[in-house]
Amino acid sequence: MQVITFDIGNTRASVGYFMDGQLNWRRDVSLDVLRHEIGTYLKPNPDLCVLSCVSAKAIFVLDDLRSQIRCPIVHVSSENAPLKIHYDHPENLGQDRIANALAASLHSKTGAIVVDLGTATHFDIVDPHGEFWGGPIYAGVETMLSALTMRIPHLPNPELTSEIQPLSQNTLDAIRTGTILCTAGGIERIIFEIRKTLDYLPKTILTGGNANLIEPHIAYDEWVPNLTLEGLCEYGVRTLSGARKISA
Repeated sequence: MQVITFDIGNTRASVGYFMDGQLNWRRDVSLDVLRHEIGTYLKPNPDLCVLSCVSAKAIFVLDDLRSQIRCPIVHVSSENAPLKIHYDHPENLGQDRIANALAASLHSKTGAIVVDLGTATHFDIVDPHGEFWGGPIYAGVETMLSALTMRIPHLPNPELTSEIQPLSQNTLDAIRTGTILCTAGGIERIIFEIRKTLDYLPKTILTGGNANLIEPHIAYDEWVPNLTLEGLCEYGVRTLSGARKISA
């Protein structure tokens, strides 16, 4: 089966093309570029399309996709998710978090804490049965940096890298190091507090576009850059299989 997945954010989208469950290629593009290139991504004639959208501003992209896609389309939602969700208001749950939980259950049979480093840094907790238990959210690395420079406009805006200078002797190094270490320290403390509440030992799985900045500074079990796309593919295949069983 050929599955195309779209993970649509506020300004960018990740597109993944899967052949029999294996990722064949990935593209990361702005929403404007995606609108103009949708036809290019659909040329392999996929059997299934899976959509995740966490941005109300991206409705125009969804409309373009629906108008050009000729295969079955599956939209990620908590209502039809093929896993049990423990969350006060599941309808408010980010679709990417549902995808992360599904993929994490494939990577770990002992439970997992997914640390997704994007615009926000969020923690997606999955137990050994593959059930989702929520998790904390706080500002992502770039969000933290932009908030600081927005509130204090005279500060320089450094390019973020994983390099740190604990004895920072210039403002650029000071801001970069503070942002990276604050994020790394927050991740380690949150994981510590999560594990205190559990009666199982979950893996720590990193993903997200900013994972490369933090990865050198924390302990983790696995780094899976394509975790969300893998989860979208799994969601689509399970949903389609369930629909076939119902109609059989």
